Amino acid sequence: MRTSARYAGAAAALATALLVSGCGSGGGSGEPEPKPSSEQTAEPTGDPGGEAATGGVNGTWSAKDGDKAMVLSVNDDQVALLGETACTGTADTDADPVTFALKCTDGSTDRTKGTVKSVKGESLTVAWESGTTDTFTKVEVPEVSTEIPEVGDLPSDLPSGLELPTE
Repeated sequence: MRTSARYAGAAAALATALLVSGCGSGGGSGEPEPKPSSEQTAEPTGDPGGEAATGGVNGTWSAKDGDKAMVLSVNDDQVALLGETACTGTADTDADPVTFALKCTDGSTDRTKGTVKSVKGESLTVAWESGTTDTFTKVEVPEVSTEIPEVGDLPSDLPSGLELPTE
């Protein structure tokens, strides 16, 4: 159990890093952000194009397929699904409901076209074109600092022949 949780956490961090870094993204299109559908009751957050515009699917989600862990990471129009294989693609946030179009590295087609059936609190249900339905649970991924910590004073009594770089 702990091993699968560790793998899910590592996969979530990797998926989030890939999506946040814009891997595979051509950048902004200059088009206005999509608006939430009338069925959604999300409160305005002051972040146009945030959770409400993507149907609440933004974030990192985990599920199990038998005894194997899967992680789904959604960041606006970018999607990654990591499990037995790695799949990446896009989320159509203009669609009602939101849909996913993925391509898997091993050519698998089990989870390449999906439709979000529901987003309720910490639960996300996706029905895949293959007939599989997965219910994912929200995963909180801690922010990772990119700052390099200060080293502090180095010892002045270094072993003989060892010199510190001057640049």
